Amino acid sequence: MLRQVNTHPPLKRVAHAYLRHVGSPLIHYAARHRLQVFNDDRLDGLAPDRGVLVASNHRSFLDMFLISAVLLRRCAWIRRLYFPVRSEFFYDRFDGLLVNTVVTGLSMYPPVYRDAARRARNREMVSFLADELQRPGTVVGLHPEGRRSRSEDPYTLLPARPGIGEIARRARPLVLPVFILGLRERLGTELRDTIRRTGPSIMLTFGAPVPLQGYFDEPTGPRQSLRIAQAIRADIEALGVIDRQRRADGVR
Repeated sequence: MLRQVNTHPPLKRVAHAYLRHVGSPLIHYAARHRLQVFNDDRLDGLAPDRGVLVASNHRSFLDMFLISAVLLRRCAWIRRLYFPVRSEFFYDRFDGLLVNTVVTGLSMYPPVYRDAARRARNREMVSFLADELQRPGTVVGLHPEGRRSRSEDPYTLLPARPGIGEIARRARPLVLPVFILGLRERLGTELRDTIRRTGPSIMLTFGAPVPLQGYFDEPTGPRQSLRIAQAIRADIEALGVIDRQRRADGVR
């Protein structure tokens, strides 16, 4: 069913309308008292003639939920969103599938497989996203780290993985870096803290599009994809430096 919804345009339009008018407002409501967005004026000037790859750090599985909610509130040009997620939770468990359906309108697609038996199917995911990113109105959310960082220091990112670089190389999208910090792991916890007006501040900072043309001119191969991924990661990390300083200066 998830494949049909995300690969058939009429069904995708219905799912996207649900995300824009139901799922996204729910996400924004759950964070509204704690959320601060910086540099979101960068979104106002966007009029992309191609897809947009949104790349962020990864501390919570809710990261892209909130980023997408902010994007949809500011960007009327978005027609379809895709957020690849690990299949073990969001596809193979009822509670994960429920979150995917109720909160995101099944936009957490395609699945990413970690087990060896199905890992080869990830190549299909790369091709699908690269093709979709060549269409104006498409937004794809990815994490250069490939998985959540559990480091005690939230500003220390995991090494970049080449997958995001390969997708960027093949699609040549506009790449928008984002740094986000303050979300935990449970949507219920975020809702509770919204009602009580407690919990840590959630700060979301947008960066300028990552200049990648020079990397595209390099010989094609795994090294090129990794270098692109590292360049994207570096811009996200630079936004983290700004977030750290902002919090040190007492911004709450």
